[in-house]
Amino acid sequence: MPLYEFQCRKCGHQFEELLTSAEVEAGKVKCPACKSKRVEREFSAFATGSGGFGGGLAGGGGGCGSGGFT
Repeated sequence: MPLYEFQCRKCGHQFEELLTSAEVEAGKVKCPACKSKRVEREFSAFATGSGGFGGGLAGGGGGCGSGGFT
């Protein structure tokens, strides 16, 4: 399940929830602080898993065109 970030439009509380996209689309998200359903999904960055540790690819990885394989 993806981790979504939200901000409550009623009280301003920012929070994260693990939800399916179907739950998000169905409006099943409530603010944990005030229980309002008036929440707005925030844009967030995502982790790529390459954080300088080779990304799990043979030869050290580095992505497309990195020349990791010789």
